[in-house]
Amino acid sequence: MKNIFKLIVLSLFLYSCGDFEPVIYDESNVGIGFNTGSTNAVVTPSGTVVTIPVEATNITNTDRSFNVSVDTEEEIDPETTTGSAADYTVGTITIPAGEFQGNLTVTFGNYDNLPDLITQKLVLDLDLPAGVGVIGSDTTEINYIKAVICNDLVLTINEDAYADERDWNITDSDGNIVVQCSDFTDCPGGAPSGSIPAAQYVYDITLEDGCYTFNITDSFGDGQFDGSITGGYSLECSVITHAANTGNWGASDSTDFCVNP
Repeated sequence: MKNIFKLIVLSLFLYSCGDFEPVIYDESNVGIGFNTGSTNAVVTPSGTVVTIPVEATNITNTDRSFNVSVDTEEEIDPETTTGSAADYTVGTITIPAGEFQGNLTVTFGNYDNLPDLITQKLVLDLDLPAGVGVIGSDTTEINYIKAVICNDLVLTINEDAYADERDWNITDSDGNIVVQCSDFTDCPGGAPSGSIPAAQYVYDITLEDGCYTFNITDSFGDGQFDGSITGGYSLECSVITHAANTGNWGASDSTDFCVNP
């Protein structure tokens, strides 16, 4: 009898996935659930939209909507919402007619009031009407953090004994040089003339939003290692490291990066 039951279930599944009209189950057998347990989001000044996929056990001939609620019961579950209600706008689950899958859209804003470098958590629970069960997960969470907007970069170069072997530049996405330092001339911020062995050079660089490439060369071909002193460089903006390397990186080193992507 069990085998016969399995065959019936299998035949219904094949029927729904084949070329025939999908099976439309009775509403009392409907199940809804989130397809993902956790999502990460970076909130930008213009706002960020996060789409959470959901799935149903059946399809219908009309669009369907289901509600969700924000979980704030910290005394019950410590892994719950930590952010402010002003940070987000939660929509409803929408499953289009004739579809098994739909989405929940959450819009994040409140950028100026978000804490810097602190990840917040938004936990959402299904809020289903009577007769609708849960498949998969009835809870999903979004971990969101304020985007670091930074245009003022700092290039730090710690040299070996042969600083005069080094040239560097930054090119934009079209290959145009936007800033450079060659033979200690045309360097941003009035870099010292001539090389000082084993010195540290710091350059302040402001770049517009966009994508760039940092290029550094060594005329001898041994990077920043003279056999005794190991040098290196880092191109940073706030907590973001756009490019970095140490030691013998050879005759050249290049790193692509984007400012406020």
